[in-house]
Amino acid sequence: MKVVKMSSVGSVGVVLLDLQRSFTHGLWAAYLGETKAEHIRQCFSHCASLLGKLKKDVPVILSHCPIEGYGVDWAEEVEQIVSARAYPTVIKYNKNILDAAGFGAWLGTVMRNGVTTLVVGGCTTTSCVRVSSTQIQRSFCEKGLQVVVDLSLCGARDNNYVPRCQACMDRYMMYQVDVTCDRCVAPDVPLLSPVDKAAEDMRKAGVQVVEQFDWTPFVKE
Repeated sequence: MKVVKMSSVGSVGVVLLDLQRSFTHGLWAAYLGETKAEHIRQCFSHCASLLGKLKKDVPVILSHCPIEGYGVDWAEEVEQIVSARAYPTVIKYNKNILDAAGFGAWLGTVMRNGVTTLVVGGCTTTSCVRVSSTQIQRSFCEKGLQVVVDLSLCGARDNNYVPRCQACMDRYMMYQVDVTCDRCVAPDVPLLSPVDKAAEDMRKAGVQVVEQFDWTPFVKE
């Protein structure tokens, strides 16, 4: 995976959304398809690896999103490091972390302390990552903040990575009908996956979307 080095990054803060066990275990995961969560599991592993290497002066905040009846336990991949570090955590009741009590105060504090780049990861790329990153960018860009989404730290259900023709894409997005057709394999037909569409929407909002952020200055050697 290509590591993207960005100019004028400055000080960095990290937002990781909803690294929850309920995405891969339990009734909700079973309903969505536990066997379709490999990208989410990879997201959890990558986030755990980053948290284990980040310098202690890099501010990090996490979110939970309560799902009725399914709990907010941390995914097993991140549970140990998150418990050990005791990161600040907010409860997010919708897709936009700006609406979570305590997040605005945390963001204001880290910006006053010099953070100019906010890297967002977590779950899911097509939903909370997309909405939260675009809303933060729109609300704080004029105050000097740049939001970056590191796709290596994000995850969505595996079928959200499947490229589709426009008709199949529309059916999937509107009705969650997970099908493809002959046009989806035709050589001259433009294809788009839901994750591609989410990245496109974020970029249109001014969010910088990268395959992998260059963490070199911010991790322990």
